[in-house]
Amino acid sequence: MTSPLHERVLAGARPGARLLDVGCGAGELLARAAADGLVVSGVDVDRRALAAAERTVPGAVLRVADAHELPFDDDAFDLVDLVQVLEHLTNPVVALREAGRVCSPGGAVRATVWGRPDECDASVIGAALLPLTGAARAPGSDRSGTGAPPLTDPDRLARIAGLAGLEVREIAVVRVPVDHPDPDDLVAGVLASAPGRHAARAVGPAAVRTALLDALEPYRDGPGHRLTDTVRVLDATPA
Repeated sequence: MTSPLHERVLAGARPGARLLDVGCGAGELLARAAADGLVVSGVDVDRRALAAAERTVPGAVLRVADAHELPFDDDAFDLVDLVQVLEHLTNPVVALREAGRVCSPGGAVRATVWGRPDECDASVIGAALLPLTGAARAPGSDRSGTGAPPLTDPDRLARIAGLAGLEVREIAVVRVPVDHPDPDDLVAGVLASAPGRHAARAVGPAAVRTALLDALEPYRDGPGHRLTDTVRVLDATPA
């Protein structure tokens, strides 16, 4: 299935363009880019993810590396992306500065972040799990419930890009549907996550399943469920 997020991240990239996928994971975006004729490279801190990416995209240049210190020369790529990576980093400014360093003049740096909780159906899952563990979300907190200023704020995202020496061209909004064909698929995915495992240890998998399916009843789509999340895409170029 074509990902609208991948389409936006790769928009305008022509065959032969040099792509670096920072935090490439198992290589899903790299595979799409390679199929479009791009020359693809990826980095990740997880060796197991890179092993999976190597199987998915055998021709890709893959390296174990941290987003804060990319092992490439200046101006080495035409497009550098960080898809759902910034929120996991110690210093997003340094990571964006590194992305700009390895991006050629006139090239593109594209980074994605989640939308606000009220823009993301998946936030209903977190809200359903919190009471099971005795936790409560603080008013105004971000998706993690920590109260940290959210990167999803367009003004903050633009400021961070500016501090990194990037010129912002656009902060686009992409709506990304996630389909679960049946309740078992949905519940299994949640139970495989850290919050899901924590809730299951507290009250048991059956109670987690009941809470999830009750909370997600409005998102039923035939025998399964469809959740749609908002993602913001920073489109910038080295200044």
